[in-house]
Amino acid sequence: MTTEPSHLTASATQLLSESNANRIRAVRAERWVHYTRASQVLQILTRLLDHPRTTRMPSIAIYGDSGMGKTMIMEKFRRDHPPWFDSVAGVERTRVLALQLAGKPGERRLYAQILTALGAPQNPRAAVVDLEQVALRLMRAVDVHVLVLDEITTSLQARSGNSASCSIH
Repeated sequence: MTTEPSHLTASATQLLSESNANRIRAVRAERWVHYTRASQVLQILTRLLDHPRTTRMPSIAIYGDSGMGKTMIMEKFRRDHPPWFDSVAGVERTRVLALQLAGKPGERRLYAQILTALGAPQNPRAAVVDLEQVALRLMRAVDVHVLVLDEITTSLQARSGNSASCSIH
């Protein structure tokens, strides 16, 4: 058995000098593992991101059993396209806005989650149409091109009583 770490990546080699607690934490951390189908989905999402604005924008639904990696794909896509500061306009640009839907479904909750993700203040007594207009205006202002909704069927199931086991993004 060799103790030479030449077969390890630089980051793995660096972990060897860390404490046991840090090494255990690193092993337990989530990490992206490339696999063919996920790479194909990321390519499709990137094409959506690069699609010019049109009247009827294309969309995609990604579904599968729980634990298949849908949320990991969404997080990887979001990490690959982080917000950036446009110093000319003095605005943070967010081309990918990813939301983890939670709670009781409804338009009010969806728009509230969009506004929260954009860091916008909200009026809890605002009409749904007003929340919608503010959300759409802010998404245009920060240049959102792709809105990714995770766990939407959980919300749809709660609304309809359906027990289907898929997730749509």
